[in-house]
Amino acid sequence: MDTAQYGPFANIVALAGALVAVFSVLLLKMLGGLKRWTWLASDSPPFLVTAGARVLAVAIMAATYVTITPANYRWFVAAAVVSGVLGFLSVSRFDRLRKLHVVPIPLVSQDGSPLRDKKGAAQVNNVVIASEDTLRPEAAAALKEARQSRGLSVRQFMAGYGNPVNDPEALWDRGILADISNRLTISLMYVVLLAVLTVFLAAFVIEVANRGRA
Repeated sequence: MDTAQYGPFANIVALAGALVAVFSVLLLKMLGGLKRWTWLASDSPPFLVTAGARVLAVAIMAATYVTITPANYRWFVAAAVVSGVLGFLSVSRFDRLRKLHVVPIPLVSQDGSPLRDKKGAAQVNNVVIASEDTLRPEAAAALKEARQSRGLSVRQFMAGYGNPVNDPEALWDRGILADISNRLTISLMYVVLLAVLTVFLAAFVIEVANRGRA
């Protein structure tokens, strides 16, 4: 097949598609699909969570297409490397925030047995929590009292505190939880933005370098 008939973007799209496919597999193994995290922005369709990142990525792509030449493509090599490093750091940061502030709460039936999906896996409800030093005063006092008799984590305490139990807003102000949720969502946007930019810049640099040698 002659890719030239599809215009100057044909090779770039092919290279970017291959790189995105590899990156997507690795990202899915580490963090799971995007739909798994869109609940962080409540009542928002999945595409809205990363809409800003994608719009900015398209704008940068357009600027790259207008400015890159065989004479200056090495600058874009550096940009691709920087974008890749920042992408790695953004994934690491998001994963750290996830481990600190996202807690899976098992869903149970009326008899106390765990609810399971069609595949037999236990169902959970992911909730965002904050740190102990930001607990509501009454919740902090109750946790301190509960710990006098036995060791107790915040997650275990949350499962028996408030009405209903396992409600983060019973332990923390809504504003604090919203700030953490926002940080998680923005971190996810950075992951998407830098992933797209890295693979696009890498594909564009390869294409321009090959044309310069021709």
